[in-house]
Amino acid sequence: MAPIGVGIIGLSADQSAWATSAHFAPLQSAPLNEKFKLVAVGTSSPETARKAAEAHGLSVDKAYSSPEAIADDKDVDLVVVSVKTPLHKQLALPALHAKKSVFVEWPLGNGLEEAEELAALAKKQGVKTAVGLQARLVPSVQKAKSIIDSGALGRITGTTLIGSSSLFINMSVKNSYTNDPKNGANFLTIPTLHALDPLCYLLGEFKSLNATATTNFPEVRFTQADGSRTEPVKSNIADTVSIQGVLESGASVNFVSSSTTEATPGRFEWIISGEEGSLKFEGPSQFIAMTTPTLYHSALSKEEGKGEENKGPYETKEAGKWEEIKFGKGPFGGIGEVYAAFAEGNKDLVDFDEAVKRHKMVEAIFRSSKNGTRESY
Repeated sequence: MAPIGVGIIGLSADQSAWATSAHFAPLQSAPLNEKFKLVAVGTSSPETARKAAEAHGLSVDKAYSSPEAIADDKDVDLVVVSVKTPLHKQLALPALHAKKSVFVEWPLGNGLEEAEELAALAKKQGVKTAVGLQARLVPSVQKAKSIIDSGALGRITGTTLIGSSSLFINMSVKNSYTNDPKNGANFLTIPTLHALDPLCYLLGEFKSLNATATTNFPEVRFTQADGSRTEPVKSNIADTVSIQGVLESGASVNFVSSSTTEATPGRFEWIISGEEGSLKFEGPSQFIAMTTPTLYHSALSKEEGKGEENKGPYETKEAGKWEEIKFGKGPFGGIGEVYAAFAEGNKDLVDFDEAVKRHKMVEAIFRSSKNGTRESY
């Protein structure tokens, strides 16, 4: 089959930019480079589009400065939207109207209403969609899924996840738009949801939840291109989210996602407890699609003293002792896993409909925090 022709909106000439490292780089690696081919770029002006095309080896006639133009390109099968959240809807709509497949970074839209509009149109047009919630597809999470699905942990009784990062306290100036709640990209919608999505993927959805979103750092400063910091400005977003809830399975959840200063190292610890065994993810960041965590397992041998050679694949030597589980390194890294799932028709891919569910979760968390209520979605 011919490669899928990809047009990326937001791919600039800047080799250090997110779209280059997250999208362009994996598309050039084998075997993705056999399944996809970058054929067009789109930016906000003719000049930057031309520079982007030249930087990525494309003809200037494949450089576009409007979403309609890139959507109308007959060589483009998949339009990728990799820009700031407030622009997602307006840039994705032309591609959907043109009946092209669409891949939008998470969050899908600036709020639930936009996400539902995009999902409804995609369904009406009968097009294939993808959203950048890639953590569920990385090897550590896929390995955990195979263990849980095998029944090795027995009934899941609960899970505790603690994540922290200085990312939203020490942001670059270009990301200062995240300090405005109206833009839909903030500490809750991005790092917190990137951790909650794999939790729900492995263990199921919340039946109900109580949430608290607080601002522990009243001021933030932004890093400029020369490395200097701006003067402090008022923080307008929550920087710590705490959730206690019950999953549809009956398992309990304790979840904390918090911002820290650079004085405190980032942390990620996620324990999934079962009656017969447990799993633990451990790493320096809750962005587990970008920083691979170590995965551990703890369980009792089914038959004590039966010999190491006869132990099952997920039995451990001693009760209460974590043993590291080895898993293969992902060949594509982060968002590359989304492209691989898209090409393979992997049912675990987050599409627009699944993304709407995550937007509903966000709304439930905000409602619970604001009103002090127990919520569902």
